Amino acid sequence: MLAQELQLSRRWQQLAVALQFSILLLFQNAFTLWSSALFLLLFGWLLLRLYQQAEPLSPRQINWLLAPLLLLLFWQARSIGAMNLMFHILLLSAVGRSFSLKLRRDAIQLLWVQYFALSCGFIFYQQMLMALLIFGLLALNLMLHFQLFAPNSSQLKLKPLLKTVALALPIWLGLFLLFPRLPPLWQMPNQQQASTGLGSELDPGSIERLVQNDALAFRVSFNGPPPARELWYWRAKVYEHFDGRRWQEHSRFDRRQQQLTALATPASSNSQNRLDYQVLAESSFQRDVFSLGLPLSWSENLQPRPAALLQSTQLISQRLSYQVSSLLSPLPLVANAERQLNLQQAGNSNPRSQQLAMQQQQQYGSDGHQLSAALATLFREQAFYYTLEPPRLGADAIDQFLFQTRSGFCSHYASASAMLLRAAGVPARVVGGYQGGDWQASQQYLIVRQRDAHAWVEYLQDGYWHLFDPTAAIAPERILQGLAQALSEPERALLSGWQPGWLQQLALQWSHLDYLWSVWVLGFDQNQQSVLWQQLAALLHYWPLLVAISLGVLSLLMAYTLLRYRQQRLRQQQAPDHWRRQVLSVLPPPGQSAEPLSHWLNRLATANPGQAELLQQLRQHYEQLIFAGNQQAAYPLQQLIKRERKQLRALKRP
Repeated sequence: MLAQELQLSRRWQQLAVALQFSILLLFQNAFTLWSSALFLLLFGWLLLRLYQQAEPLSPRQINWLLAPLLLLLFWQARSIGAMNLMFHILLLSAVGRSFSLKLRRDAIQLLWVQYFALSCGFIFYQQMLMALLIFGLLALNLMLHFQLFAPNSSQLKLKPLLKTVALALPIWLGLFLLFPRLPPLWQMPNQQQASTGLGSELDPGSIERLVQNDALAFRVSFNGPPPARELWYWRAKVYEHFDGRRWQEHSRFDRRQQQLTALATPASSNSQNRLDYQVLAESSFQRDVFSLGLPLSWSENLQPRPAALLQSTQLISQRLSYQVSSLLSPLPLVANAERQLNLQQAGNSNPRSQQLAMQQQQQYGSDGHQLSAALATLFREQAFYYTLEPPRLGADAIDQFLFQTRSGFCSHYASASAMLLRAAGVPARVVGGYQGGDWQASQQYLIVRQRDAHAWVEYLQDGYWHLFDPTAAIAPERILQGLAQALSEPERALLSGWQPGWLQQLALQWSHLDYLWSVWVLGFDQNQQSVLWQQLAALLHYWPLLVAISLGVLSLLMAYTLLRYRQQRLRQQQAPDHWRRQVLSVLPPPGQSAEPLSHWLNRLATANPGQAELLQQLRQHYEQLIFAGNQQAAYPLQQLIKRERKQLRALKRP
């Protein structure tokens, strides 16, 4: 019976179902609650049938089972999304195949479907831990593949497996480095809003909700020493439309700005304030990216936006690595329309705040520097409080904040400051992004988390947008040390994340490994591959030296291989079994395989008196070599066997 006709063991089928359940967990980002529950019911029924040792379903029964489920998936295709629908169908085909498994040949298609499904897991996850998990599941599927064709009693041997991996590793590395890097062929569908990060509008409370999330936002490595911490203002959003309560992005941010590269003069580009850095942004399902100051140049996967912002050319559904060169200086005004846009006010809302702004304008004029300094003094010297749990505000939110509650977070202070500056005749806008981060001195990179989300103000003075952060006046610890240092002890408990201890350190060390994985593996894109090809092309100028080195290395390898072969051959020649086989190869086989060779030669000499002398010489050389340990007898024994082969083969058996 062929191996493919043998029946599958229950253990093999149980492992296959467990692997499919792992695939379901991997695809949770693509599954809805009802579809996950549906697949759980299928898995439960499948396990029950395995426990009861029920007969496999026929193809007709499988069709009746899967057809309604497939129609239900197509009916929900619009809400699921085309790409996610493919993942549903992929897993459904694997589960359906499991209901009909009986013989080993039935499982071949299932294994290849599971290979493909596990590989699709990299669409959802780029973290190193998840990559190790997916590789582990692929190894489990490979083991199932081995058990499918191997005899039942055979075991997977580790040493040959490691040799195979060692031989395949250079090939895999060469393909990874030299095979053309293709851009993404698709984007994940059905992400109507960002899963993390800032939204398109900013109202009191939006930042507070975000900073209670300890998830990674992005990581940064600098080409050189990092700038001072008080300069870590990572711009992502600019809010210019104010309705009296909330700030929103203007419609101009939906159009691409082409003239951004011309904003910086050649003199400013060579300034000491220029900073080069690489950002590794986490998946946010937005297009906005993070940059410092005025971007001068950026990677090909980015494009400019108004207000000196940058965005990704595609939705950030996976980790995104990009490089930026920025100038740490005020941003130049692009056009007079930008000035007029940021002077607009929200009608008759917040009357008390407008009256305060008019009083300040009478005292300081429309000088943005003096007005912002006056606002900082107001927040610092009067009874204002920085808190993560501010009171709820009504329609005239700015009036309530400035004259009643006087407790708020960064969005409260930024919103009030921008409104007061506009009312005093100074163009101003609110900027959303991130401030600060955790600098990893040992690894030389910056970790920025969602809890570092921040809002501040940019006001126009003398043709440049200047940064003003009212939070620095009310809570300077927030800027210089981080959010936790600016909060009270009860409010720190609202921040998620590891508590201090060995678990926190372990998580941090793993984060370092994950960062290296992302930079050197996931971040190896077309640009880096082009640089590698250029470096390899530059080495061609030294081709005589490279050829000489290659020939030398190849000669050493061949000499080593030849030496190992001769040593192995010598050990074989020294072994008694080897020479016994050599002698018996030209003699009639003995009646008993365990009969001593010397005894068999003596019996042959008695039965063949004409060849007795030849047989005695053969016996003497053999005994000198084997029993006396005389290695010099090996050569005459070998020559005698070769020279007298025909006569020895013609001997009669006794």
